[in-house]
Amino acid sequence: MGIFFLFAVKTVIAQDTELPATTIAPYDISVSYHQTTNLIFPYAVKSVDIGSNTVLAQKAKNVENILQLKAGTEQFTPTNISVVTDDDTFYSFVLHYTDNPSNLNISFANGGPVQLAGNLPNARLLEQEAWQVAAKRSFMHLKQNEQALNLKLNGMFYSEKNLWLKLGITNQSEVDFQPAYLRFFLRDKKQVKRTALNETEILPLFKPSLYTVKGNASSVWPVAFKPFTVPKHQRLIVQASDESGGRMIVLPIKSRFFLKAHRLP
Repeated sequence: MGIFFLFAVKTVIAQDTELPATTIAPYDISVSYHQTTNLIFPYAVKSVDIGSNTVLAQKAKNVENILQLKAGTEQFTPTNISVVTDDDTFYSFVLHYTDNPSNLNISFANGGPVQLAGNLPNARLLEQEAWQVAAKRSFMHLKQNEQALNLKLNGMFYSEKNLWLKLGITNQSEVDFQPAYLRFFLRDKKQVKRTALNETEILPLFKPSLYTVKGNASSVWPVAFKPFTVPKHQRLIVQASDESGGRMIVLPIKSRFFLKAHRLP
């Protein structure tokens, strides 16, 4: 993408013409380590791309049009985030670190009342499906071991509207593991170092509460997404970590696993 841009600029200079493009000015947003900033959109959030893993982003529980931002580390270098909503509107933001942001709730609903894109019946359905997934027999055995943690993909399921991952986490240490976050990315297979161009965060529709995993104990994590597929040149990256990042585990999932998903009854 960067090469194409440089080529386009050279063409403009050589031909002395103007490139027919419109600059989209980003919004400046303050983000804190100790407080959550809520971005409220008029339509459901369809995709999110974050320029740095120093910022955490997730949809509000059971709500599709509220994106919650929080600093993953204090005093991070300013970075950016791009959001596309269901009406195909593009939003661009530059994120700055602030200990105490002056505005924690920012609405893009054009001054009108905030409508939440989500409802309790949908939440109940997701919870019911989560119980089904958790109770299903494991048939996938992809696993990764790091920092005395074992993260495993035990199964993948499709319901009428959702894609489910059944993840299992085992703490192989006497020391308790308190996960601070569980994140999902699409990442290029041959990526050497992380860049915003080849890593896209996927936001779940449902994920379980991240309770402490006691020493030598295990937990099951059913996670739901809008159905998607993974290109052959990419991997779905599952990342879990404690707050300090001292115990972090990453599980890459190849595209072929998605073709082996079972159907929920």
